[in-house]
Amino acid sequence: MNISENLERTILGIRELFGSSDDLNIVRFEASGIKCAVLTLEGMTSSADLSKMLFSPLMDFKKLLAQPSDIYSFLMRKGLFSTESKPVRTYSDISQRLCSGFAVVLINGEKRGVAFGAQGFKTRSISEPSTENNLKGCMEALSDNLKTSMSLIRRRLKSPKLRFETMKAGEISQTELCIVYISGKAPESLVGEVKSCLGKIKLDVISGTGCLEPFLSNNPGSFFSGCSTTERPDVLAAKINEGRIAVLVDGVPFAVVCPALFMENFQAVDDYEEKPYFAFLQRLLRYLSFLMAGFLPGIYLAATIHHPEILAKTILTNLIASEEDTPFPLMLEMLIVVTLFEIMREAGLRLPKAVGGAVSIVGGLVIGDAAVTSGLISSPLLIIIGITATCSFVLPSLNPQLTILRYIGVFAGGLAGFFGMAVFSLVILVNASAGDCLSVPYLSPIAPFTLKATRDLLLRAGYRKMQKQKITVESLNGSGGNNET
Repeated sequence: MNISENLERTILGIRELFGSSDDLNIVRFEASGIKCAVLTLEGMTSSADLSKMLFSPLMDFKKLLAQPSDIYSFLMRKGLFSTESKPVRTYSDISQRLCSGFAVVLINGEKRGVAFGAQGFKTRSISEPSTENNLKGCMEALSDNLKTSMSLIRRRLKSPKLRFETMKAGEISQTELCIVYISGKAPESLVGEVKSCLGKIKLDVISGTGCLEPFLSNNPGSFFSGCSTTERPDVLAAKINEGRIAVLVDGVPFAVVCPALFMENFQAVDDYEEKPYFAFLQRLLRYLSFLMAGFLPGIYLAATIHHPEILAKTILTNLIASEEDTPFPLMLEMLIVVTLFEIMREAGLRLPKAVGGAVSIVGGLVIGDAAVTSGLISSPLLIIIGITATCSFVLPSLNPQLTILRYIGVFAGGLAGFFGMAVFSLVILVNASAGDCLSVPYLSPIAPFTLKATRDLLLRAGYRKMQKQKITVESLNGSGGNNET
């Protein structure tokens, strides 16, 4: 609905729109005898910036017999003092600008107003990454403020081909999203598909990146996610340089990157700061940790319950002796210990940092030692869970999937032995192979196999070789083309 040329009527409409909210500030003044008003929301604008951008220029406006259009033109010209100065003509435009930290100037006799970017709300300063730690390289993380995050990316990609496109999502929250990509590397079809997926979001409130991932993934039934998140601007710059598309959410210090590949969960920032042979060893350990974190409890149950003949006589004798003193069946015992581990991990994560470390002491030393001493839990089983827990910490990005894999593996191995584990592994492999995001298979470059892309799979190629062959994700869709840029 368009605003009225009557100032008081427009102000009344704004008050009704905001329900007479106490944080709506309205300052009336006159410029050359014409009534005007400045609308702001408490805490969203900077008083110092507003004085410099608006009130100081108005002090110089002393035109006799001025018309409302003269003041509007004067403010639009003086709007050069602001990084953003835009006209507003509807109540919806005014509400969106006010909620984004703009100051809106309304002029009596004009059916339009001027919105000045004078944001002054407090935001968190740039800090170190909290979830993607590294020893070398960048120590900056994305910010809660969308503009700050955009500047961190621009500092690392000083190219006119870098594109930032903003849009709104959330029926009530009207959260600002920013699509980030490099023109010429990200296919236009993928960019259009991302915009279409985001445009279909009808949620009332966009509270974080988790609200976007289900809409960007093509396979809602996939066990693994076709999107990844990162809080590091250097990682984000490297991803979009490969032809990917990132989505920033205002108020969230994380970015959604799509498409994501399964193999990327085993890559770390420090891999690219060390020699290739050391990166190979690190990645080999991560792959091994994934297998042990997800399948070791099930394999242990399958071997001890259904296939004890594969164990050495000494190990089997010790297992039998330890299990004779426990009151529970081995499978139930494993479920209890796995559940206790998940409870302690969740408690350590949710508790304040000052007392979070006490959970590991109480859980690992007091409860674990007491349970073994009292005969409720066998020592070998506790060792298996300890190894499993340690391995799961190596891959934090796959923690939700590993948690579910452990539980399913316990049932598969405990009920059907190695046959159950084989079927379980095959189902997970088929599910991962069927997954894709934006037409890029999740298991690329293994399935479908792309030889040139395997240079950064297990054994990382040197930078001299990398600079000669530049691979983008478009070449991983199984079409057979290389699409080198």
